[in-house]
Amino acid sequence: MKSRIPTIIIAFIIPMSAIFLAFPIYNRIEPFVFGLSFNYFWIFSWLFLTALCIFIGFRLDPYNDPNVAKASAEALEAAKASLADGSADSKGGKK
Repeated sequence: MKSRIPTIIIAFIIPMSAIFLAFPIYNRIEPFVFGLSFNYFWIFSWLFLTALCIFIGFRLDPYNDPNVAKASAEALEAAKASLADGSADSKGGKK
């Protein structure tokens, strides 16, 4: 089974650390970027970068592979069919 650790790191750890753990680094007002203080610009830019990180993590996640989803759907249908055949014979109750 493939690991989901790269997905977790890219989608959650990087954005959270960029916003919360890097606060002492970007906590300044003086350089203005697009009319915003650097603090506001940093948080606003990570709003879009977080969405990008989540998208990249989604694409890297091994559980989102279409082949895995197809095999899982086929296995589910096979299990439903076998349960339907087995439950018709052993429903219980009086005949």
